[in-house]
Amino acid sequence: MNRDRSWMNHNGVKDRRKPEYKAGVDEFLEFAYRDKNVETALKCPCLNCRLGLAQNRKTMQCHLLVYGIDSSYNPWVSHGESEELNDNSEDENVGETLGSEDDELAFDDMGPLVYDATNLWNSTNSGIVDGEEETMGVGPTSLNDDTPEVLLKLVEDMEAMLYPGCQTYKRFEFIISLLHIKVSNKWSDSSFSMLLRALHRAFNYDKIFPESSYEAKKYKKALGLDYVKIDACINHCVLFRKEFANEEKCPRCLSPRWKEKVVQGGDEFSSDENVRRRTRIPQLVLLHFPLIPRLQRMFISSKLAVYIHWHKDRRRNDDDNEIMRHPSDSEAWKDLDKRFPDFAADARNVRLGLATDGFNPGGMSCRYSIWPVMVVPYNLPPWMCMKSDNIMLSLLIPGPKALGNDIDVFLQPLIDELKELWDIGVQTFDAHTKMSFSMRAVLLWTINDFPAYANLSGWSTKGNLACPCCHKDTESKRLPHGRKWCYMDHRRFLKLDHKWRFNRSCSFGRKMERRPPSNLLTGHDVLE
Repeated sequence: MNRDRSWMNHNGVKDRRKPEYKAGVDEFLEFAYRDKNVETALKCPCLNCRLGLAQNRKTMQCHLLVYGIDSSYNPWVSHGESEELNDNSEDENVGETLGSEDDELAFDDMGPLVYDATNLWNSTNSGIVDGEEETMGVGPTSLNDDTPEVLLKLVEDMEAMLYPGCQTYKRFEFIISLLHIKVSNKWSDSSFSMLLRALHRAFNYDKIFPESSYEAKKYKKALGLDYVKIDACINHCVLFRKEFANEEKCPRCLSPRWKEKVVQGGDEFSSDENVRRRTRIPQLVLLHFPLIPRLQRMFISSKLAVYIHWHKDRRRNDDDNEIMRHPSDSEAWKDLDKRFPDFAADARNVRLGLATDGFNPGGMSCRYSIWPVMVVPYNLPPWMCMKSDNIMLSLLIPGPKALGNDIDVFLQPLIDELKELWDIGVQTFDAHTKMSFSMRAVLLWTINDFPAYANLSGWSTKGNLACPCCHKDTESKRLPHGRKWCYMDHRRFLKLDHKWRFNRSCSFGRKMERRPPSNLLTGHDVLE
């Protein structure tokens, strides 16, 4: 396929009539519909649809000729080009790497995961030197002498055959596939361990092959895909971390941290500690998925690092048209750049959004509520930043009861990470520039419904002062029979000469509205 995309910049009316532009449109349509029916609706990259609407081939061709194509849409990732480019680059790199017998190295789909994990460990612990070369575009050619044994085992398993003569699976790829099947089909740990023991026997008791679910999960932890368990007070008072890490009871409500369970031997009232054996199970556990390593993995991944500074280098900038194509066109983003020019100077610094809400995993009839906290990096292009692959689960807050304003307690681990990312920064290896830099990040906004907004902000969204914009000037009225608050006086936000301001019908309480809109309060006024 022709890689010359200069025709995409011909978006003028006269330019779109040129033969090279029409030939480029035909080339794009041939690629997009290479294995699809012409009536299939695909995302249209014209300047009117902008990948937001789907059209069939004929309509898409008309749009591209009439409106023009978005010049920033390169490569054509929404139409399958990224996979094809990756396959081609992998084939070329593999051919170059396997050119000599001394440098022969096996390659499979698990290779990038292992090398990204190795680079992540190097950048965090021993530092990656500037300009370090990469093998097959996924990682370093050799591991450091200080590399942990678990990472060395990953590289060994990535290259080792599942059994002598096996050509379809590498050992590491097979184990990761089993873990994926376990999660997808909701297998219990005991059933998964039974399967592994049967496979262990089938492979002639291979000492390297995992024999239990616990051993198989070590691969997931070594890849940096693990989480941290943090004990919490059953009444949402504190997290048992930092100064409370060794506490046996909550320092505020004195509730016990543990619930004890007899495992074997003796009875519950036996005084012989050798006979009685107990396990300590926490009352409540918060799952924390560390944010910093996952942001570092974005830069270390050769597939994502090239897109991190897209918002500055490749985004179409036409402020005069006031068209919002990306969060970087928003007022909040621009205001941050003006107030903190040192942060905005490096396009790799990450802008984040936080989204959270509670839901009932057992259905609406179940009162058990659980709260996931998601973090979204907005540096990526619009067709990537909202994909599920790039949305990061940061916290999983357990139930059974709703959090209310106690959500602040559970957000502490994430807030500590955000403070570190803003004040200090974290040394990170950029696979695109082959250099290390100090990565910083900022939380731009939160995304939630109105009740969750009340919990996150601390401003009540109920009662007579429910409006976060009007604040103390909120016009509210208590319905005596309905026993609810209603908010009626919104005519004050209309233009001063609007006809509804002078309407005296019963719909408006039989009175005119002459007041100007309420003034928005500054941050200082809100604190006061």
